[in-house]
Amino acid sequence: MGAEAVALGIDARPWTLATLADEDGFARYHDAIAGAIADRFTLKVHINPGGRQRAFAAWIAALAEREVAAIDHRDFIAVCAGLIASLAAHTVVSYSPMVGDRADRMVDTVLACPDEVTALAAGAALYVIRVRELTGADPSVPLSAMVIENAAAGLRRRPAAATRFRELLQLSTPWV
Repeated sequence: MGAEAVALGIDARPWTLATLADEDGFARYHDAIAGAIADRFTLKVHINPGGRQRAFAAWIAALAEREVAAIDHRDFIAVCAGLIASLAAHTVVSYSPMVGDRADRMVDTVLACPDEVTALAAGAALYVIRVRELTGADPSVPLSAMVIENAAAGLRRRPAAATRFRELLQLSTPWV
């Protein structure tokens, strides 16, 4: 899902951590991810601005709590995981079907777990953008609806699953 969002143009802007640390930049990034998902599956997106503000505040608070002597790739991964956890923990987005294939299992997953799917896409897209910049290679693979459904359901049941987003979404890593 993250790779699909990137393929739909999410990485056309310079999405830096500094941009996302600004509430307006965070909102634009989230809205771009949600819009890409809505466009991909012919859905109408509904954003809860209050929920998005709470998610932003939670993400910034989690970033501020981190004590980092030297920043490395583990910190970047933790930032992506924190973004996923903060968005998934708040009611930020919902989707409603418009036209299209109502038998599509991915659409069912997006409608059933909108915050979790969008959060996973947001964190994964940020990760994919940076890994592509570093390596020139796409770390993602196409995922079945069942994989996304399991990842979203796991995140819903246990928010700490956000730390395993790379494994859940089968994203490769350039770091050993």
